[in-house]
Amino acid sequence: MKYRILFITLTFLLMELAVYSQENSVPTKQINHTMHTWTGLLTTYRFSDNWGMTADLIIRRDEFLKEPGFYFARLGAGYWFSDNISLAMAYGNLWLYRPQLRDKNFILEYRFDQQLVVASSLWKFNVTQRFRIESRWREIVEGDQTLGRTFSERIRYLYTFRLPISKNPSVPQLMFSNEILLQFGKQIVNNPLDQIRLFVGIRHSLGKGVAYDLGYFPIFQQTAAGNVYNLNHTIRLLFYFSTKKSKLDNYNLQMEEQE
Repeated sequence: MKYRILFITLTFLLMELAVYSQENSVPTKQINHTMHTWTGLLTTYRFSDNWGMTADLIIRRDEFLKEPGFYFARLGAGYWFSDNISLAMAYGNLWLYRPQLRDKNFILEYRFDQQLVVASSLWKFNVTQRFRIESRWREIVEGDQTLGRTFSERIRYLYTFRLPISKNPSVPQLMFSNEILLQFGKQIVNNPLDQIRLFVGIRHSLGKGVAYDLGYFPIFQQTAAGNVYNLNHTIRLLFYFSTKKSKLDNYNLQMEEQE
């Protein structure tokens, strides 16, 4: 119960901060619509009941499948207090496609993150909540060249609901998630509300620790200009692999990792 109260409180706090940043942004808004595709593999290997590691790979394509978007790789270690509660930290590299650059096609971002994940049940739903703090070092692009790196931090809160529609484990579950991302740093002036990410789709367990989710993944992102927003209409297909079966059907604690 205390974990549920904690995360409900954090949810309302983050939502209030998001609304505040929206209300104080530049009045004239411009929204750009894009089409993306996300695919990836997220793995968890449990050495014991308490210790384990994770390894993730995410690929985004822009204009549906036409252009590269980014490649993201992440490696981490975690401690499981139980199958439903864990602490973890990880290091990640992101290669973001920027074709306008003279000397290369990708800019680099380095990340270090820590997270707390709590899984529970509510009525017929399986619920997972994740609170993550990220430190990010990103290359700065100006015109057709990069000019050093900038540092910022980001707070992410994700909650996911999964609804089994059959007692047969081979039948996919309905799935809904929402994630709020807030960022802070010297270079973050007009867009503290970085992104809001929704997901509506299915989650399907294939047995033996293998599962996937498939669905619509709209991402609403505020750019550094403050009054310019990107609405990315995304089709997402993520595969999960876990070596230890949990009480909530091998729900991978990394769940998803995006730009």
